[in-house]
Amino acid sequence: MTEPDRLRAAFVRRPHGLAGVLVVELLGGDADRLQPGLRVHTAVGPLAVSWARASGADVLCKLEGVDDRTAAGRLSGGYLEVDRAQARALPPDEYFHFQLVGLTVVDDSGRAVGELVDVEALPQHDIFVVRAPDGEETLVPAVRDSVRSIDVARGTMVVARHQVEEVRDAG
Repeated sequence: MTEPDRLRAAFVRRPHGLAGVLVVELLGGDADRLQPGLRVHTAVGPLAVSWARASGADVLCKLEGVDDRTAAGRLSGGYLEVDRAQARALPPDEYFHFQLVGLTVVDDSGRAVGELVDVEALPQHDIFVVRAPDGEETLVPAVRDSVRSIDVARGTMVVARHQVEEVRDAG
């Protein structure tokens, strides 16, 4: 899979107050990734981050040029994206979603399961959507108990056989 030019850094939930502050949900990392001066791409064009700080599970963020609730509202439901070159470095065993989609998935006995076709981001953990050749989809939690290994260079993911069997038996 080719690398995208931009990566989604945060989802804009809603305006906060009257001065153009946004409530955003980070898509990885912490509030420090939204450093003052960072250029983000929005629905209204590129803007610079003025400041950001954690607020519970979300982050409050102020962008230059977004000075009132109406302007902030225009960004609600959209994303703050960064140029690929500005993306944060990931620690070992963490991946961007675009790196995972398209991987061939096998269980730990070597049996083919299918292709990873989507990654659903949930608050607890991501869910990998794996499509078998017959079109049947299996949902695999992105947790160590379910995912044995990921090898992006080889294009493979190994999942626990019991995980696949449990999902199919429940269906």
